Amino acid sequence: MMTVETLIIKLGVNPKEISKAELILLTSLVKRYNHGYMRRSIYFSYEEVLIKEAEGIIHGYLPEIDGIIYED
Repeated sequence: MMTVETLIIKLGVNPKEISKAELILLTSLVKRYNHGYMRRSIYFSYEEVLIKEAEGIIHGYLPEIDGIIYED
């Protein structure tokens, strides 16, 4: 079970530098991860996708994740 605090540590980010909006987005991302609702990639594990998406939230860009499988 992933927590927001664990994710922040894995990202190597100072928790004091994270805005309230980013924290809300990270919380939502972790909830989706814990419930198995993450996007899937044929090249990366669920945790690697989680970290790439979290980095995108923190650094303000859309992550490019190769091999994403989009479901209809």
